Amino acid sequence: MASDPRLRQLSRIYNRILETPEDARAAIAAGPGVLASALFLEAAASDDVTSVGSANDYLESRLAELSAFTGERANEVRRQFATMVSRWDETP
Repeated sequence: MASDPRLRQLSRIYNRILETPEDARAAIAAGPGVLASALFLEAAASDDVTSVGSANDYLESRLAELSAFTGERANEVRRQFATMVSRWDETP
């Protein structure tokens, strides 16, 4: 298993072993929605996330941690995350 904790996290998220940064970049490129969904669930479970704004702050913090792997796909992760988190403001 990879020694980089970010690769271990991404391996868990993508449910497969990602041993190298190239493996991680390929996984994110092929499925940015997987990462967006995982980060959305992390944000929803966080006691520190209490609004759409703090959810977006959480996302940006996580994307900064993963920036070596997300590259240009970060914008797609943001877009998909925003779609999910925007539902928090909807009236039932």
